[in-house]
Amino acid sequence: MSSSLSIPRQAIYYVKKVLARDITNVQVVSPCEKQGQSFVTAFEELSANVKLNSSLEQLSNTRNTDVLIFNNALSQILNNADLLTDFLKNATNAASIGGLVIIREDLKNATDKRQVARLTDYFDVFRTTDSDGNNTGLDLYTVDQVNNSAYVEQNFLDFIFVFRKKVFAPTTDATITFRDFLDKTQYTNTGIDAYEWMFGVNFISPGGYAENLKIIKKFGDLKPGQTMLDIGVGIGGGARQVADEFGVHVHGIDLSSNMLAIALERLHEQKDSRVKYSITDALVYQFEDDSFDYVFSRDCIQHIPDTEKLFSRIFKALKPGGKVLITMYGKGYGEQSDKFKTYVSQRAYFLKNLKEINEIAQKTGFVNVQTENMTPRFKEILLEERSHLEQNEPEFLSKFTQRERDSLISGWTDKLGYIEKDNHNWNFFLAQKPFPK
Repeated sequence: MSSSLSIPRQAIYYVKKVLARDITNVQVVSPCEKQGQSFVTAFEELSANVKLNSSLEQLSNTRNTDVLIFNNALSQILNNADLLTDFLKNATNAASIGGLVIIREDLKNATDKRQVARLTDYFDVFRTTDSDGNNTGLDLYTVDQVNNSAYVEQNFLDFIFVFRKKVFAPTTDATITFRDFLDKTQYTNTGIDAYEWMFGVNFISPGGYAENLKIIKKFGDLKPGQTMLDIGVGIGGGARQVADEFGVHVHGIDLSSNMLAIALERLHEQKDSRVKYSITDALVYQFEDDSFDYVFSRDCIQHIPDTEKLFSRIFKALKPGGKVLITMYGKGYGEQSDKFKTYVSQRAYFLKNLKEINEIAQKTGFVNVQTENMTPRFKEILLEERSHLEQNEPEFLSKFTQRERDSLISGWTDKLGYIEKDNHNWNFFLAQKPFPK
């Protein structure tokens, strides 16, 4: 196990990014004393009081801690739901309101290579009542890969989970957070597998590999070593495609832990350090200003409620002269049917038409703005994909149920109907961040 100072300094990076207050006390739990001591050493720069423990035993007696760090401290309890629940209750109670809980856990030896999804879900939806009667839990900031492990050891399944303790309003909803909603509705494991069968290996967006490559080429001349942020990276096909085809370094983000667990498993198998992933919200993660040559997103931003805030964050993250390219589900100009309104509501979509996208882009400060209604091509793809399923039903039904087959056929048929009424559009947006004058 590495005791590199780069690992605790990655933790400090999150502390500086997320906590807008002075740090007075830090508690580190690390069974490996050498690694634990590296955290103590690294945190000296923050002039905080750092306490190091080798086990979780003292956690139940801890309160009001600014930063709690668990360094490979959960391996003995990860597969025991009762012990994991006890840990989460104690960790949540030990942190101060607004304090950080950082969990570093190496999952490369886990039997389930997608365990990161289960843990993210477990941590994200956990709630407990504190001594003051508050409904508290851990608000997800990000699940990132440990950089040192990915670059030095080619281990892409070593993770840092970063949460902030928060007081939540009580809820009786079936899903607790938006990530929870995505993973329990549209992006269940079976749903993702069925989508991938329809769209093509490694893709869950219309047209699969070939269509994605055609769209990416609209950026122009991509060069090896350039950087790209991929928002809504899904199961990672597009990110690995850009790295493989053009040598671009990609940071792919998605809020669906189910999808990214698949992407991470495949990345670990392929060992491509030009690609990294984060389970996070594009409106929450604090990207460095002027850090990406490109921002790319395929059919994701209809899930994001605040397009103006998203475009503003993209603008800040792009280098001067950098380009953003987005395809998205949008609304047309026809009178919306009740069925389409229900579809939009059930998917929690926030649809814009091309005029609205153009106006937001201009207001944000983008230049060389190009928009295109690609709905005719979307219709072609839907017809091709529906026909592919109809002609290959025996193969599909050998892997999935009749119910899943019927759901896909009806979904694709409904979209074709929405297109005919100009309710559902497929829109394209390309723009550039201007150079300083």
